[in-house]
Amino acid sequence: MSVANTPGVLIVGHGLIGAAVRAMLLAQRLPVTSVGRRQTELPGYLALDLASEAGRAGLHMALEDLRPRCLLLVHGPSDVTWTDANSAAAAAVHCGVAAIAASSGIPVILVSTDNVFPGTRGGYCPDDPVEPANHYGQVKALAERAVLAVAPALVLRVSLVYGWAGAGLRGTFAQRCLRAAAEGRPLSAPVDQSFTPVHVRDVATVLAAACRAAGWRSAGHVTGIRHLAGPAELSRHEFARLAFDLAGADISLVRPCLRRDTEWACRPRFSSLACGTFADLPGLQTWQPMAPGAGLRDMLATRPAVSGLAELSLAERVF
Repeated sequence: MSVANTPGVLIVGHGLIGAAVRAMLLAQRLPVTSVGRRQTELPGYLALDLASEAGRAGLHMALEDLRPRCLLLVHGPSDVTWTDANSAAAAAVHCGVAAIAASSGIPVILVSTDNVFPGTRGGYCPDDPVEPANHYGQVKALAERAVLAVAPALVLRVSLVYGWAGAGLRGTFAQRCLRAAAEGRPLSAPVDQSFTPVHVRDVATVLAAACRAAGWRSAGHVTGIRHLAGPAELSRHEFARLAFDLAGADISLVRPCLRRDTEWACRPRFSSLACGTFADLPGLQTWQPMAPGAGLRDMLATRPAVSGLAELSLAERVF
């Protein structure tokens, strides 16, 4: 395997968040190498199966070759339901990669989850006790401990992230809502599963700033645990109704249901976080995350062509 020996950011994961951070950093003229599972012709991209020992060995080799200023871990598997049924396989990826990152001596940023908390209430803060709600939360909590044990590391926990996913990626809940609204189809959404949704652009903005800070010796790498979430706590049902309303669809098509009867059965009652401040990161002194209405309006204004949406329909069935 050969990669360009250019200092920059190594992003492990090329899904919704990883692709967005890559695009933002490249626009800011910071070199990026991405690691993903799927084959692609993107420049500066390595296809590695991190579920295998060979893939993880390839990641270790890439780190030794590149010696990046920062290592951003935003890889999957991130499907909570799948992880509940395949916890050992998920742990091999998340904990295996975390161990490689921790031993590298390179500044690490790990994107984690609200599922490390029991979800009995909303608004969890970084210093609240960790008590994972499901196997996904357990795996991410182990990965958190691995990278935090070896400084310098930043753990950024996020609530539900939404936006347009690219072709071949698992669609977001907002994407599913807007598709149903556009097609005039009914959509069932739980009234008893709440979150603080955060737009993928906001997540990319914070992560890109953290990656830049990792290379500024005068500012230093931000470390510890922080929470990134949207400013409003909504149930999935409330969020879906808002999406239908903004799309000009009949909100009565959003049918209330209970999470126990849906694919979100293993999610906690509350998947919400109290958003921290990021004013110490470069360029974020006055930055604030978008409210759900603003984020959904942004999605409506930037929706892909119909043909692009059709390519995502199968992926959107799994959350």
